[in-house]
Amino acid sequence: MRLSIANRVSLACAALVGVSFLLLLAGLNVGHGIHVANTRVEALSQALLRDDGRELLQQDLRIDLVALARRREQGVVVPHAKWADLSRRLDTFATLTARDHAPHVTARESVATRQAAQAWVRASRQLAAVAQSDPPRIQQAVPNYVAALRRLETTQFAEREALARAIGVAVHANSEQSNRNILRMLVGGLLIVLIVTAMATWLRTQLLSPIAAIATRLRNFDADAPSAHLPGLTRDDELGDLSRGLAEYHGAVVERRVAERRADYLARHDVLTGLANRLQFEDRLARELAHSRATGVTLGLLAIDMDDFKAINDRHGHAGGDRALRRAAEILQACAGPDDLVARLGGDEFAILQIGAVQPAAAEALAKQVLECAAATAREPIEIRMSIGMAIAAGDLGREELHNAADLALYGAKADGRNRARLFDATLRERERLRARLARDLQHAVAQHQLHLVFQPIADAATLAIIGYEAFARWNHPELGDVAPDLFIPVAERSGLIEEIGLWLADQAFAAAAGWDESLSLSLNLSPIQFRTPGFAQSVLSRARRHGVATSRLEFEVTENAMAVGVQRGEVLQAFRILQAEGARIVMDDFGTGHSTLSNLKDFNFDKLKIDRSFIAELHDHESSAMIVKTTIALGKSLGLKVVAEGVETPVQLAELKLWGCDQIQGYLIGRPEPKPRRATAAPAAGLYIAR
Repeated sequence: MRLSIANRVSLACAALVGVSFLLLLAGLNVGHGIHVANTRVEALSQALLRDDGRELLQQDLRIDLVALARRREQGVVVPHAKWADLSRRLDTFATLTARDHAPHVTARESVATRQAAQAWVRASRQLAAVAQSDPPRIQQAVPNYVAALRRLETTQFAEREALARAIGVAVHANSEQSNRNILRMLVGGLLIVLIVTAMATWLRTQLLSPIAAIATRLRNFDADAPSAHLPGLTRDDELGDLSRGLAEYHGAVVERRVAERRADYLARHDVLTGLANRLQFEDRLARELAHSRATGVTLGLLAIDMDDFKAINDRHGHAGGDRALRRAAEILQACAGPDDLVARLGGDEFAILQIGAVQPAAAEALAKQVLECAAATAREPIEIRMSIGMAIAAGDLGREELHNAADLALYGAKADGRNRARLFDATLRERERLRARLARDLQHAVAQHQLHLVFQPIADAATLAIIGYEAFARWNHPELGDVAPDLFIPVAERSGLIEEIGLWLADQAFAAAAGWDESLSLSLNLSPIQFRTPGFAQSVLSRARRHGVATSRLEFEVTENAMAVGVQRGEVLQAFRILQAEGARIVMDDFGTGHSTLSNLKDFNFDKLKIDRSFIAELHDHESSAMIVKTTIALGKSLGLKVVAEGVETPVQLAELKLWGCDQIQGYLIGRPEPKPRRATAAPAAGLYIAR
């Protein structure tokens, strides 16, 4: 049974024989005063305990919300049940905060805390909503969330400070009251001196000294001092409650400081790799660029992408992808200098800001070291390969310009075959100027009738009868002459013009095919970007109907890039189903040159395979190419798919393809692309090719 301090004092006073009535009243008055003070202290301690419970719940909510947001940012699907559980716990936190009534001494701080808690709950819900519906906007929602969190933690700290002050005042008042009553009892007479001395000794050792020690700790509060040094922690009375309450408050302050440091770390670091995130990198880059402009010191920026990261995820799963990202981060961190900043900007994108080195020699040396360390992973379970683009900041070059230059160099490294480094130089600068000019001129190419189609026949391999035509886009620039599709089609894709140009060329192809023999097929080769447009399949089909071209004559050729668009893979599959439901056929173009080909054959219902011309060209020079062609034809037959060989130019190639059972052929041996399909045993068919 717990015995309170007031009861102990009352029992001691009752045991004093011969104590005058005045001493008895004084003793009772002392006991009553201490009881009132301790009751008030106990109420304040309970308030501390309630605050601690709310803060623990808030900490769990904060950790879970950040974890779910990070998973959504990485493209991981989070079950609805987790979001529902998070929302339910937020409701619980809001309810606890709303109905909590703090002591009157902290009423103002309590109101501020409740308001801040409600604002934090709203910010948490906003961040959760963004994470569920629009993960790319998570980074935009984080600042508002962090601001609400810091405001809540500030108000919580202020409320706890008010409670601490109130406890100190109560303890001090209790001490003063006790001293006054002791003095009164001393006046009672010499006879009572021994008794009063004994009681004073008891009060001093059991109450006053511990209370004074606790008051001193409150006046000189130090979160770094260990709470185990507080007196009375093991006592089973009000003083023990006070001491334990102060210890809990000390622990709460320590936890809050740890949480603040953790929140600051998460705001500026990538959780998976521990590297700086985009926010910290951009802040540092801005400061270093300003310093560079003031001092003339050059900076090096290395933009780094992991090669074939999607293939790593397909082969090893997302856990393997995370291991690969951490391994890549280790390589970059090990190669970078002590003053360099390594960051993960998102996905498989990394960057290194090289500071205080002679450029461009230092950037080239660092890139070489990174590639050598990455090559050493060939003996590891997951091989790491990287492409690197380098740009040097000098003069008044801005942050965006520096990023663009590094990205262009990175694209150049990938175009050169990947797993290599490229420095932004005059050649890339001139290529970018040409790309910018083409992007500008391409906006008017349709209106000025600079674009047109040419058609190449497709023949039955057995009879050589023309069964269709493929159409290729051509651009006759008024100043630059004929611009190769390999040059202007990527420009159209990057500038967002591919949708408009693609539909216009499709319309031209349908108009031409409307006058052909109905036995001929019309094949349209589509860009992966077009599948991102809502209603794209319906738009193409409606144009075909407007020109009276039966959908059963249509063939749509797509490269494997169209099936590697991440979260839009489902949209591509849905577009395929719509086109096939109307009788059109889907053809996998350039078969064998992409990634995860067999996986795509499993997931997508193709009607025809088209063997890439590179294999046909090496048919008699490389045994492996011949084996690939022969195996592809056999694979197509086993799956019930038609197989087309493009790039057929010699009778010897034709003979081999016929021997192996190839269904259809296309190439210069049958006919070259022409503005108007020549009349043969059957009318021409066309395929719109806008990805060349």
